[in-house]
Amino acid sequence: MNNAAEIIIPVVLFVSVAVVLIVIRKFMNDERLALIEKGSDANIFSRKGVTFPAIKIGLLLIGAGIGILVGNMISAAGLVSDEVGVFSCLMIFGGLGLFLSHFVEQKLKNKAE
Repeated sequence: MNNAAEIIIPVVLFVSVAVVLIVIRKFMNDERLALIEKGSDANIFSRKGVTFPAIKIGLLLIGAGIGILVGNMISAAGLVSDEVGVFSCLMIFGGLGLFLSHFVEQKLKNKAE
């Protein structure tokens, strides 16, 4: 029974994620087609401006790495348990990385304009 669950659960997970992504894409396409049929502009779905996904992902991963490091130091010092120290610092520093990426992106967007 355990072997079957170890195989079925990952397969069901990946299939369900794929189905959700396909359904979302289908509904987005249907919505765009409806707008075009009504004579509206379907360009409202396009992203305007410059985006920097590499900066956002990079700073998130840097923040997560720092969070894991600091969490391990806090838990090694005995201030909190291992799980609490690592996960709380991971979330805090990951969030700080995303917060910093927002300001970096704003600065780059202003520079590009």
